[in-house]
Formats: sequence, structure tokens, C-alpha cells
Amino acid sequence: MGSVEMADLPEIEVESKPELLVLVAENDVPVGWVIVLPEGGFWLIRKSTRSLIHGSSLATLTTFWATVLGCDVGRPRLAGPPSAGVRD
Repeated sequence: MGSVEMADLPEIEVESKPELLVLVAENDVPVGWVIVLPEGGFWLIRKSTRSLIHGSSLATLTTFWATVLGCDVGRPRLAGPPSAGVRD
């Protein structure tokens, strides 16, 4: 079987698309990802256990699951290179 890249797949027109959220632990390490469906439900994917959880609302995700997993829920932002002149 050959390798397939995302760029190799065709674009398909849709009326709406899901949103992506990230779950982070205290040390800002992602512990999972959430796909929020246009209808409001979500699928949570936990990295450590490779498990998939379905939920019905963002309220359930940000209260119940965030508490159970001990994490924060947020929108992902790609980390950029440090600004010029900033030292560690």
C-alpha cells in the first residue's frame, strides 16, 4: 500500500464543518482532541487510552469531562517561533 497525504485527497463541498478543540493538562500538554459537530454533539479522543467518547453538548464537555479528566478545553492555536529579541 502506498502512502496517502492530506493534500492528495479531494475537497468535498459541505454546508457546515466541525470545529476542533484541544484538551490540555496543567503543563499545557495536549491530552486529547475534540471534534465538535455542527449539530452540537462532540467526539472526544483521549491520547493516553486511545479511547473515543461521544457527548451531546459543549456544556457537558467543559464541565463534566474537563473535571473528570482534570484538563482545560480550548481552541487550538499553532505555536509560532519566539519573537526576535526574546530570550529563554
